[in-house]
Amino acid sequence: MSEATNPRGKARPTIFLVEEDDDARPSLTANLRKQGYRVLVAAGLEDAHEWVSAESPVHADLVLINLVRKTPEKSVELGRELREHAKYDGHTPLVVMPEKVPRELEGTDVNVSGNDWICYYDEDTPQLRTLLARLLDKLSS
Repeated sequence: MSEATNPRGKARPTIFLVEEDDDARPSLTANLRKQGYRVLVAAGLEDAHEWVSAESPVHADLVLINLVRKTPEKSVELGRELREHAKYDGHTPLVVMPEKVPRELEGTDVNVSGNDWICYYDEDTPQLRTLLARLLDKLSS
């Protein structure tokens, strides 16, 4: 869907995806684009910092991050640093998808503070899609 055919008449929301898992990155990117999002993809934190430090830094409406071999708490901390370095305001949502999800947390979203979330993703539900839509709709209202 292009901006011209967007039924709401607004530009498509942009997600800055930082996905270190080479196997997961292509399918996650394709799924997000299929849902109508513009997706900017970084293969890791170093790559992401290059994107936001460029002469014309990227603008995103939401930062979605999955860091391999990092705890969810460490990923949130690194995501906040990236968001700050990018000069995104504190209202730009940050969503962390942990690499490993404890069974008892599967399918839950945890608001760790402000607009910072940990999505304990369950592949069998539309959970991530629902959380992203809710956060991005809240920004446009």
